[in-house]
Amino acid sequence: MYTTLWPNPKQPHHGIFVRERMRLYGLRHHAPLCVVAPVPLAPPVGPERWRVWSGLPEQEQQDEVRVTHPRFFSPPLLPDRVRAGCLASGSRRRLLDEALRFEPTVLDAHYAWPDGVAAHRLRPLLERQLQRRLPLVITARGTDLNLAPSLPGVREQLAAALRGADHVVCVADALRAVALELGVAPARATTLRNGVDLERFRPGDGGAERAALGLPADGALLLCVGHLIERKGQHLLLEALARRAAAGDARGQLVLVGAGPARGALAARAQRLGLGPRVRFAGAVAPDALPRWYRAADALVLPSLREGWPNVVLEALACGTPVLATKVWGTPEILTGCAAAALVDPTVEGLAAGLEKLPRLDRAAARPWAERHGWEPTLDGMQAIYSRVCAG
Repeated sequence: MYTTLWPNPKQPHHGIFVRERMRLYGLRHHAPLCVVAPVPLAPPVGPERWRVWSGLPEQEQQDEVRVTHPRFFSPPLLPDRVRAGCLASGSRRRLLDEALRFEPTVLDAHYAWPDGVAAHRLRPLLERQLQRRLPLVITARGTDLNLAPSLPGVREQLAAALRGADHVVCVADALRAVALELGVAPARATTLRNGVDLERFRPGDGGAERAALGLPADGALLLCVGHLIERKGQHLLLEALARRAAAGDARGQLVLVGAGPARGALAARAQRLGLGPRVRFAGAVAPDALPRWYRAADALVLPSLREGWPNVVLEALACGTPVLATKVWGTPEILTGCAAAALVDPTVEGLAAGLEKLPRLDRAAARPWAERHGWEPTLDGMQAIYSRVCAG
């Protein structure tokens, strides 16, 4: 595995959806895994979001998996067109060393940009060192295909890497369509959605969970889970809540679970809109604690402007919690036809109309819909692709 999306001791949530996918694959198919997870060189000054990379170990053991963290040059304001080159240069030596030690049969770059492009550039060096062919699979998950191709100087690099890979895996059909537009042959592009852990995410006593989490026992409780960044759309949700309040619906509370650079602006917006007492910022929540928050909520709201295959939607449904989400990219592929969900336009007006529909959603339909999305078909699909590319 070659990816910048992997959890580490300072960022336990970072790329957890990648680790879960690969952890379950390894268990089901008895496949040993080695992870090269590059991290940026942390500058001595600058935003906290950059300094968080400092002090990470060069390598660590996560369960049975060896994870190494080579450093690469990636300062703030670095032009997008040079990111893949910097990533490849900084991680080259470590990737070669790990390949000699581990003798991989497949190189899987998780995230097409810049990870997949860097892996494509480094593969000839790996093959020369190993003195054999090394198949490359690139897995695309969201903004690497629904945003990166529009960045200056990126589209051509991304297209060349995807066309040069042995196979491209996308988590949603909407992303696969972009891969095809970039020149990937249809036979070499497969949609393998994310699944949900149906044992970990289960229905429970919402009242008891509210009490344990210190949440109000009465009144509607909306939950929004995700990084506090503009493309997650929390600012639109606040505006929609204010619009509903102006129409006379001022009930309940919104809990924002997650951390990110937009927190201050979101808190200020909530105050300006008169929502201060109704909005709680819970901060980052440990992954194992997330099911409790889903069970405590009356609904999950996902107001994103961009998504790949949002795991939080399936996690909420698996806990028996209805969902209101914007119909962007892969999200409709999950929710279309679900009686426990509503899809709306990614606008203030769309979200306000969706909030009005929430009481009419069928909570009893949530868990059965999630049960359609177990991990097994995806894990077996991965095995089939890896076997195919190894066979040449």
